Amino acid sequence: MADIVALVGNPNVGKTSLFNALTGSRQYVANWPGVTVSRKEGIRRWRGREIKFVDLPGIYSLGALSLDEKITREYIINEAPEVVVVVVDALNMEQGLYLLLEVLEMRENVMLVVNAIDEARKRGVYINKYELEKHFGVHTVLTSAVTGEGVTELLDKILHMLTSKQVHSLVEITYPEEVEDKINKIVEIIRKKKELHSYKPRWLAVKFLEGDAQVLELLKSCGIEDEISQEEHEKYRSLIASRRYEYIETVMKEAVSSKMEKMSFSEAIDHVMTHRFLGIPIFLSFMYLAFKFTFDVMAPFSELIDSGMAALGDWLRNVMGDGWATSLVVDGVIGGVGGVLVFVPNIFGMFLALGFMEEFGYLPRAAFVVDRLMYKLKLSGRSFMSLILGFGCNVPAIMSTRGIGDPRERLITILVSPFITCSARLPVYLLLVGALFRGKEAAMIFIIYLSSMVLTALSSILWNKILFKGEPVPLIMELPRYRLPTLKNLMLYVWDRGKHFLEKAGSIILIASILIWILGYFPNAGDINTSFAAHMGKALEPIFRPLGFNWKMVTALIFGMAAKEVVVSTFSMLYGFSDEAAAALHQAIAADFTPVTALAFIFFVMAYIPCFATIAAIASESGSWKWAWWSVLYSLSVAYVLALIIVVVGGMIA
Repeated sequence: MADIVALVGNPNVGKTSLFNALTGSRQYVANWPGVTVSRKEGIRRWRGREIKFVDLPGIYSLGALSLDEKITREYIINEAPEVVVVVVDALNMEQGLYLLLEVLEMRENVMLVVNAIDEARKRGVYINKYELEKHFGVHTVLTSAVTGEGVTELLDKILHMLTSKQVHSLVEITYPEEVEDKINKIVEIIRKKKELHSYKPRWLAVKFLEGDAQVLELLKSCGIEDEISQEEHEKYRSLIASRRYEYIETVMKEAVSSKMEKMSFSEAIDHVMTHRFLGIPIFLSFMYLAFKFTFDVMAPFSELIDSGMAALGDWLRNVMGDGWATSLVVDGVIGGVGGVLVFVPNIFGMFLALGFMEEFGYLPRAAFVVDRLMYKLKLSGRSFMSLILGFGCNVPAIMSTRGIGDPRERLITILVSPFITCSARLPVYLLLVGALFRGKEAAMIFIIYLSSMVLTALSSILWNKILFKGEPVPLIMELPRYRLPTLKNLMLYVWDRGKHFLEKAGSIILIASILIWILGYFPNAGDINTSFAAHMGKALEPIFRPLGFNWKMVTALIFGMAAKEVVVSTFSMLYGFSDEAAAALHQAIAADFTPVTALAFIFFVMAYIPCFATIAAIASESGSWKWAWWSVLYSLSVAYVLALIIVVVGGMIA
């Protein structure tokens, strides 16, 4: 049985990088009980003992206002990990130490890790860990997740805490007299309640005075009523917070000495990157370069896979001969799954570009830059950070909204997230753009992605106007320092976000490809025009005729509801039965599509029904299937209207 060690810390303190350094490749993703929110866990065997590390969500406090904070607090209380490691940033320790004080009020067996110590030294900052240990009463380790400094010492200290079973004495902050009097009275009442013995009485008393909703509810269920007014709760909350910061300031004076220069490298660059007028053009330039890299640089790798799939199909056809079994393997499995795998290099290339920007520290600044624009949409930069994840997959984008404290803003972000172009739609774009817009691929992909962001913004305005009223919560966040990404972290980032695409290729896309082959092969042994798939598409073709879509396009859209990559698999079989090579498929599609029809189809795919996994995520995170079905109907309506406008305007121009 592995010992459990939880990592807690503010966002952007290098906690996940430290987690990667501690666990290496032995990581896996699970879900938090009761919510569809992924969590990272990793196993490390150290000096004969197995340790399981849990990377808790990045938070600023344990107030349980956001889902992130609630998950972290409940995990520490209910799961009771053997050790809790609080990670703070060596160059911005105050907020992290505030979180440490909150954790120390909750439990024993806590460690402090001061990360990015190498960067602190470069900036002339000296941190005396012994002073920190003296004032907080916990083991303190100085680390650098980038260089690996202190990781061995950290593992040894964790092992010592696990084996010694020694409960470390903790420093207890003394609050102002009027607060302490209240705390002592409440503690006496709490100690008489047997059902509360698993909690630290002082922590419950402090949270009670702060007006913590969950604690108030817990104590009320035990017969302890809240007789304090809201104004008094706010007063006590302010007094408690002020005392904590006073204590931290005292510790910092004794533990930290600095010879920092007046303006750091990060601050100098930020004057340009976050400039009021230059910020948006810089952001758009970075996104264009990312898509240029995705298409142009990764194209040779896609062509290599395409050639390999075509050669494999020809070889199997020669070996197996003619017949339905050959058609199933070559046209169904290789043609369907292979038609999607061709775009794996492009998708991994996009994640590599986004990963570089995130690891470098640019994406949080992009959130800061667009916050002013998001504010006009009654959202904030927090929503932008969730939406930007949608470029990979809409499911984690929706899940990440748990960090948004305002319920209205969170729900709107959930509902508009499916309009952000995910990696599953990218193969459809690449196929049609490659067939009908040769030489303009990168520019077209950039325009499509930009259009999806505009559509998301317009939908946000509409949802706000129709369903909600209110003002957005201002964005308050700490910008991480610029760092050169390490190859290891970049590879972990790319693999963690790209592997689901390969998993889908081996599961959903494979099953869908076989199903499409069956519907396209029978009942007339491969006559696609009289197949079940043709009957299905032709039945709905009149509805889509104003958009210029034929039955093959309609059939692809139907199967694409399961997963958008399946649209490409369907085209591979409906248009390319005789040859799995992309060149032949491009020629067949170019003969059936006009540029206007292709653009209308692309925008329909961009907007129409989210995949099944996204629909389930909307229902789970919003707490109601009502919003999931609203999303389905709304997106389908928007997709149809959008495609119709393109066809009408395109026809007038042509």
